[in-house]
Amino acid sequence: MKISPLCFPLLVQAQDDTSTLLSLKVHAALETGVDHLLDAVGSRNVTQMSSLLQNLVEETISETPVDLDADVKAALEVIKQELLGDIRGALMESHCYDQSELHAQILCYEGCDKRREIGHATCGKYCDGLEHKQCRTDLLGLYKTHITACRTLDNWVGEWHRDCEYAVKKCCLLEHTTWNCGGLCGGTIASYDVDGYFGTWLNGQLQKYREGYTRWMELYGECKHHYEVYVEQDAKCDCEQARCETQNCAWEQCHFNNCEDAYQTCWARCDAEKTGTEKEKECLEKDRKIDWSATEKIECYVNVLLEKPTEKDLLDTCGTKDCYNVYREVMYKKCNEICVDVDFGVGHHTGGGVYDEHDRNDASIHPAVITGKHTDVADHQNRQLADQDVTEEGKHSVRTTHRGKGDDKRCTAHLDLDYQLPPCCQPCEARPSPPCEEGDVNAYGGDFMTGFVPYMWHHYGQHGFLLKTDIKDFSADICYSGEHTHIYAYNLCKCLKCDANPKPPPQPCTAKRACESDWYGAKGAYDYSVHAIQVDCDAISKSDPTYKGGSIEDEA
Repeated sequence: MKISPLCFPLLVQAQDDTSTLLSLKVHAALETGVDHLLDAVGSRNVTQMSSLLQNLVEETISETPVDLDADVKAALEVIKQELLGDIRGALMESHCYDQSELHAQILCYEGCDKRREIGHATCGKYCDGLEHKQCRTDLLGLYKTHITACRTLDNWVGEWHRDCEYAVKKCCLLEHTTWNCGGLCGGTIASYDVDGYFGTWLNGQLQKYREGYTRWMELYGECKHHYEVYVEQDAKCDCEQARCETQNCAWEQCHFNNCEDAYQTCWARCDAEKTGTEKEKECLEKDRKIDWSATEKIECYVNVLLEKPTEKDLLDTCGTKDCYNVYREVMYKKCNEICVDVDFGVGHHTGGGVYDEHDRNDASIHPAVITGKHTDVADHQNRQLADQDVTEEGKHSVRTTHRGKGDDKRCTAHLDLDYQLPPCCQPCEARPSPPCEEGDVNAYGGDFMTGFVPYMWHHYGQHGFLLKTDIKDFSADICYSGEHTHIYAYNLCKCLKCDANPKPPPQPCTAKRACESDWYGAKGAYDYSVHAIQVDCDAISKSDPTYKGGSIEDEA
């Protein structure tokens, strides 16, 4: 509590100067009571002060009234106006700071959202696979080209072999026998010959092989070139496939770590801190209300001691001009009707109670009166003060477990803390299927209800890369098993599977806590600016006339 040091000199003087306090028994009772009251003031025990003043009133209520000493009156006025005002200002300041802390606690969630946004940006881009798709699409055309060229070479070789003319083996190649006795004398040997068939055949074969070699070189070159182009394109596609799958595995793991792990863990921590903070503040809230209620009682008891009714007041109250004791007893009983209920209902964190939202009480309906300058005891019952609005939210609203029927018996509603709803959140987004989730790769693999599409279908199956059917409008001799099917021509590598993500921690940010979507389906972000503190809590106990200047009537 912040108790003004100005109180003590006057109270000490009242303790020393007791000769004129009251007469007879009243003198002794007040002297003892003031001594005990000074001890309570020094220890700042408001509840004890209230109890001591109650006892003092009870002990002197039936005694004949006398004029109080001026110093005693001054001391009681100091208690009412300065000390109680200081105490109430400190209670309001403490309430303001706790209310601000409840708002500040919500900003814990904002930190989670910001870190998630930063982490999201570090995950880079998801590989959509379009570059790989185009690469494989081009590969199919190159496959047809290289198969056509190489099968042309195969067919030519087969045809060329079938056209080969084999040499006929001959013997007795001499045109005439060498048994020619005397036959040479006539000079006829010039017309004799040896069969040249084989030489003619060899010369013809040489020409054919020269032409065949030239043609073979052409066809071989075509086959080799187109095969190399296909293989190079296939290697390029393999690299792009591996790059895309590796990138998507890293992307998936990054977003898992950023959202299912870090973001959800952060929200769980904020939830726990919010619950702990509210439990702590609820205890402090109740303590403040007990102290405030005690100040109201103190003010009322001091009013009883200071009250000097007119004859009309006495006649109106108890029917005679000298029924002062009866009048004071009536006043005293009214003190017992002040702040009958410190709280209403059971606190949420102490075993029950449900938070409800109530319109905020404003100063136009409930003037802020905390200094204790009122002397009309009857008005205490209706002295509800305005609710603090530390964020300048306006009328809507105060969320508490304490308001409801019976509020007319409370003087502490303005100390009801406005417990904040937790913000809405953005649940972890549904991400694309990670590599290499199968599904039915040769038929539509999506789920029309959930929109889920397996990775293998999305990246490969829907493009026909894994079809085992023959390529349409294409035929050629088959040299190896599976040739001329789509899956053979596209020639995908085995998919690179991602490392399995660990089991995620509990996920507090679920669809039930998600921010509402607009009619386009876009999620609206929570507006944390509504928790920005707009008031100076120090001003409540130091300089704010609303809280230090007394009642509306006093100010007028």
